[in-house]
Amino acid sequence: MPSAAENRPKTRKIVICHIDSLCCLPALNAVFAEFGNDIGLVLSSRRFGSSHGTFWEQTTAGFRRFGIPLNLWLGFDLISVPIVAFFARWLSLVTRRPPALATLPELARRSNARFLETPDVNSAETLAAVQACAPDFIIVMNFDQILQPPLIGLPKVAALNVHPSLLPKLRGPCPVLWAQARRERISGATVHAIEDRTIDAGRVIAQVEVPIEGATSVGELTTQFFLAGARALPTALVRLAADRTAGQPQQLSDGQYLGYPTALQMKDFRRAGLRLCRLRHAARLVLAALGVTRWKP
Repeated sequence: MPSAAENRPKTRKIVICHIDSLCCLPALNAVFAEFGNDIGLVLSSRRFGSSHGTFWEQTTAGFRRFGIPLNLWLGFDLISVPIVAFFARWLSLVTRRPPALATLPELARRSNARFLETPDVNSAETLAAVQACAPDFIIVMNFDQILQPPLIGLPKVAALNVHPSLLPKLRGPCPVLWAQARRERISGATVHAIEDRTIDAGRVIAQVEVPIEGATSVGELTTQFFLAGARALPTALVRLAADRTAGQPQQLSDGQYLGYPTALQMKDFRRAGLRLCRLRHAARLVLAALGVTRWKP
């Protein structure tokens, strides 16, 4: 049977939508390793100073909504990446080798792709940039903005999202945390079509199950689930290129949309043993992103 790589179209243009995250770096690098030559445009979400509010406004609101531990973890996951990237550039001058885990701007540069940081992915400027790229696919992975119909309709084949749960279970912005809080034994990743503005609701193109070990942290699971989703993308794209209607519609009533937990819920989760991160896992990611060590899943 021919492999996904053998079935790949000779020419294919891809737009990537992503916000740099320490835990997602392995998956992001896997996506660029597979599709780097096809990626023409990279859309990065401008998290601070946009409609989300300034850094201090978001931090204050986060402490109020879901407490200190989760807010600190989310902040570290996002803010550590540009800091690590800054030092990695200097270290690479000394070591003469690139980091094992590159960040989004660096991956875009290596792929000769246009890099655009945007506070509004649905703005006229962004739409024009996507139209100029004339993509076959838009791939969304770990992105904090909702695509609207004008943008969704631009790719020739499909807009896709990599979601870290087995949809329709655990729709929403932090499914990995909820999977661990609910003591799920199996979760994973879903590659689904984005068909309208409804969040995490389109046809399921591919799913990968990942077992959950009791002592695993939310950070470790996030890395595992997104990496599983990234590895499922090649087959998903080949399937859609052959049949644009491929996929299984979701029965949303079989799942549930869950937002961020409250501060009180987080307190209960942590008392029950939930761990947001392990120092060892975070250190491995940081050292690989600095170029000090290699990355091994």
